[in-house]
Amino acid sequence: MADSQKQSVLKRLNDKLGLKLNLPVLLLMFKGAVAPTIGLAIYQAKTVSDRYSTIGYLIPIMSLFVVPILPRARFLQNFLVTCFLTCLAAAISLLYMWTAIKARQNTTHISAEPRSNGPVPHAQIVPYNAAASACLAVWFFFWLWAYNTFRAFRPQYFLPLIVFGIYINITSLYGAIFPEMEQAYSLTRHLLDTFFVGFGLAFAVHFVILPITSMDLVTLTLNEYLHVLKGVIDAKGALLTSLPSRDWHNVSKTSSVESDSDAGELTERLTPWPEADKWKALTTLATECQIKIQSEMRYVKREVTFSKLSGKDYSCISKLLRNILIPISGLGTAIQVNDRVERRGGWTSVRTHKDVSGSELSDRSLNDIEKERWSGLFGRIDPAFKLLWQAMIEGLDYAFYTLRITKKPAFTTKEELEGRGADSSEGKGFAKYLEQTINHFLVEREGPLKDWCRLNGMEVSQVANKASHQRHTSQLYLLLDIEYCVVATATGILDLVRFADSKVEDGTMKKKRLIVPSWKNWQKWAWAIVLREDSNLDYAAYAYRSGTPTVYLGDAFGVHRDPEHLPPVTWWEKTTNHFRLIPRLFGSPESWFGFKVATGTMVVAISAFLRNSQEFYIKQRIIWGAIMVAISMTQTAGSGMYGQFVRIFGTFLAMVFSYVDWYIVNGHTAGVIVFVGLTMFLYHYLMVTKPNDPVIPMIGMITVVLIVAYELQVKQVGVRVSESNGQLFHPVYELAPYRLACVLGGVGVACLFTYFPSVTTARSEMRRDLGNTLNLLGQYYSSSHKAVSLRLKGQEGDIHDKKSPLRRLEKARSQLFAKELILIQAMQNHLKFIKWEPTFGGRFPRELYERLLTHTQNILRFTAMISWTTKTFRDLPPSANSLTDTSCSRGDNDNDNDNGTWLKDFKQLIASLELTSQSVTSLLAILSGAIGSGKPLPPYLRPPERFHMGEMLSSLDSDMLATKHVCEPGYSAFAVMQVSTTMLSEDLADLLADTKRLVGEAEFNLDVHVDVVAEDYERNVGVGVVPTEIREKRE
Repeated sequence: MADSQKQSVLKRLNDKLGLKLNLPVLLLMFKGAVAPTIGLAIYQAKTVSDRYSTIGYLIPIMSLFVVPILPRARFLQNFLVTCFLTCLAAAISLLYMWTAIKARQNTTHISAEPRSNGPVPHAQIVPYNAAASACLAVWFFFWLWAYNTFRAFRPQYFLPLIVFGIYINITSLYGAIFPEMEQAYSLTRHLLDTFFVGFGLAFAVHFVILPITSMDLVTLTLNEYLHVLKGVIDAKGALLTSLPSRDWHNVSKTSSVESDSDAGELTERLTPWPEADKWKALTTLATECQIKIQSEMRYVKREVTFSKLSGKDYSCISKLLRNILIPISGLGTAIQVNDRVERRGGWTSVRTHKDVSGSELSDRSLNDIEKERWSGLFGRIDPAFKLLWQAMIEGLDYAFYTLRITKKPAFTTKEELEGRGADSSEGKGFAKYLEQTINHFLVEREGPLKDWCRLNGMEVSQVANKASHQRHTSQLYLLLDIEYCVVATATGILDLVRFADSKVEDGTMKKKRLIVPSWKNWQKWAWAIVLREDSNLDYAAYAYRSGTPTVYLGDAFGVHRDPEHLPPVTWWEKTTNHFRLIPRLFGSPESWFGFKVATGTMVVAISAFLRNSQEFYIKQRIIWGAIMVAISMTQTAGSGMYGQFVRIFGTFLAMVFSYVDWYIVNGHTAGVIVFVGLTMFLYHYLMVTKPNDPVIPMIGMITVVLIVAYELQVKQVGVRVSESNGQLFHPVYELAPYRLACVLGGVGVACLFTYFPSVTTARSEMRRDLGNTLNLLGQYYSSSHKAVSLRLKGQEGDIHDKKSPLRRLEKARSQLFAKELILIQAMQNHLKFIKWEPTFGGRFPRELYERLLTHTQNILRFTAMISWTTKTFRDLPPSANSLTDTSCSRGDNDNDNDNGTWLKDFKQLIASLELTSQSVTSLLAILSGAIGSGKPLPPYLRPPERFHMGEMLSSLDSDMLATKHVCEPGYSAFAVMQVSTTMLSEDLADLLADTKRLVGEAEFNLDVHVDVVAEDYERNVGVGVVPTEIREKRE
């Protein structure tokens, strides 16, 4: 009792402070603190301090850069890349130190220059030489440009490239004052030794202390995902329960359709709806969990581990959970419909697109009756809903327990679970139970639904009032949309349960075994190190550090046209075509960013290559400022200003921690090491909980280690040895402010070159990314409708064949969808970073961009919903069809004929949708070009005419939309597509209207030009010369 009470107190404290402390987080925090603490401790041994002398403090720093808390596959990739770049930096350093030494030897006429102690043993230095310094300065500038350009092209190598930059900063500083290559070799050996000891510490800690694999991380995320999904299902039940209580008929019309189009789509709800807000928040968490799992899946497939489930099994689980999340997210359509109907004055404002008179909407006498019928409908379905929700929650618990993702089922005891599993001879009792629950719901909902249709005169032959019929039809489609999403969610959970049972049947869950990736996965891993990763969902996390992602367009279909060159044909054209890569590289935005970083770094580092300031540069550690310039600059001003501020704040915080760690134990070595370990432990909370933004924890930990480790080094080897590298000794109370001053200087220079000589703002990148997003959205929309058409025409081919049309199209759609998500996340980051940019001139139209982003997300979601519906409506349980057919009291022949008619006419409908697809794609392409270039839209541009699927189906068969077909899976699928298409059309019209407000609309009014010409002619020639008809027209 006391333990549970204690836990509740800790939980309340955790919730009150807004922390995310739990056992896995605490263990990872401990693991991250071990390597730098060991690095500090081992230096206190005399053999270690004698070997590494004045650069021993780099050992704990290097152990931090390879991040031992990463999952195994990510850690190994980061470790290998860091090791490779360190070796590359060593080879490059030897090259440019050799050229500097040769320049010194060719320009020095002194037989023996005076030598003094250098940075490491056996690396003596000599006085300044202009030729050597100039040679090394040129090399240093070039490699600064090269690695920062590469950092802009490949943001995933942010931390390894910092290690590369530190290495070349050190070697370029001392390479100019080495007399011979023996000193260069000595420095290289000591630096490589120090760096790799730090890497080795992190390597050992990763594999020995609390080893964690990508599978372990996915399992932890799946546990979190399970709790979130159960919460979403509960919130979904509360949302649907509250739906009939919403007053949709008597809402005061505070904003008309016209005013809505003038002000853009309102984001605030007219009346509070806490159930919808809770559902949306939990769905967002579930989506984040899905993205985490999806982005980690490629690493799971590349791991060698000892487990029951393989990487392929985890990939199947991820896909099955995605099939559950998609229909859950589809409930957002009902929320958006509610909000839009409220803004337009309630359901009484709904009318057909051909009925422009408002007289039919004036009669509100039936509102109370309609509200009662609407509430009664939900009341009669509610028991079946609740039974299905409970079965879905139990199904999730059962599947996760069977797959041993969770320790025990949360809904029952182990004995009850085994008893339920033995209900059937096949051992699939729970799957059978869930399937029966789904069928029970499908049967129970039909009677109330048909009664509601009958009471509201939904029969086609009974249509007397177009407005009321349109309103009731819209409500019917909305209800079918909701029910389809509920049934699809339950069916997705049923598939997960069956998958879990199959793993038990084939013996997968009996024992653990060695999981080795296939050769194909090894090849993909090798290529992933070299190629860009802008189609992977974790690319946005890397891009957050660089300010903006570089997502390339046209890659999904391989479509690329050069308006200035035809495709090369002859051997000369093909050979010289490769030369064009050189100006393309040097003229790219990434190259310009690298040049700005190199210039800013040289503003600080130039003093290391001048006679009068070289000694000062070494003594006062100005190298810290030069390194800070390179790592503080990003591609956009907003992210750069944000990063520079947090680096200053992080350094100040680290200075305070350094004082605490050192003086709280009065400088005693053992106490200092303990408190530094505690500081590393606390800093790793941010590393674990906010992995996408590691600036503050990394800069803080490195600063603490840099200050404290240097002071411990001085205590170990003495002041004289510590000053042998040319750096003056400072106590902690002086060294910490020196570090802060160097950071301030470096950040100040970085801030200057962020805006000089030109600046790339988050605002301009927001506009560019929005244009690219609309471009990709047009491709995604077109490919989705093409996939739908192929699927329903039966032309998809063998889905298991990688060369089949639908398989290739689905792969392209997946790439486009991932890039869309990355760009949307990038634009959300831009909106955050814009707050950090100073405003010159007019205010940034933030609200307009937010609405454009919202419309873009809605169009993407509705397009995906249409494609998903046509893919899944035929996958409903066969028993559900038979049960619904029985309840509809139709014979087998009638059933076959009706199903045949539905499939045939549904295919014709989708084939006719291609025209709308083309017009929507063209409009999105035009909007993309206008926003991307900043030029006005062409005049008289209108959104595509709404596609009324119901009218088209009625024209194909007047009996097609009769209420006797509501039990058909195709009818529900049609309702989902109708609602999604209608919402998509509204968002497309709003997108066009807001784009016109943003970039304007070109005007080609000839009358205006005639007036201007006439006035100018009268002023220069005379009034009487102008023809009378032109003058009268102008007047």
